[in-house]
Amino acid sequence: MTRRSLFIILLVTVIAFMVVPATAQDIGIVLSQSTLTGAAGTTLTFDATLTNLSSSTIFLNGDSYTTVSPSLTVSVNPFLSNAPLSLAAGASGGAFAIFTVTIAPSLAPGVYSLNDFTIIGGLSGTDFNVLGSTNFTVDVVSATSVVPEPASLVLVGTGLLGLVMKRKFGRSA
Repeated sequence: MTRRSLFIILLVTVIAFMVVPATAQDIGIVLSQSTLTGAAGTTLTFDATLTNLSSSTIFLNGDSYTTVSPSLTVSVNPFLSNAPLSLAAGASGGAFAIFTVTIAPSLAPGVYSLNDFTIIGGLSGTDFNVLGSTNFTVDVVSATSVVPEPASLVLVGTGLLGLVMKRKFGRSA
């Protein structure tokens, strides 16, 4: 084999590896809400739907995460409890709680984005490849700016109405 032939083979090989597309995610992770709001000291629950985007059954063997602040503590217990062990080709699962984030009581209000949740697994129960990931944001607000939920407002309103009724009917008796 000549030097020229060897050079051409080497060049074609290098070019072939350069144009190989990156692998796509095998699992689509769609969060019900990618941004959740809470006060310092509270825990937020992120829900997700998982979809197998590959043409094979995929085993969901674990997860990992990163946060931009050590004051955001992620718990993956919901994933371990709620996610299926595997997803058939094209199948979906969810929406279910996939992870929680506890906001440390000392964390300053602000928007904490660029956090990441990743599912790992593969074609067998012993594979630990990245199957898919999603970004999430935690919006930390001061405790005074947390808006009460409607059920709490109804409860307070009913109590006030009861006090007014007692006072009104208590006089006429």
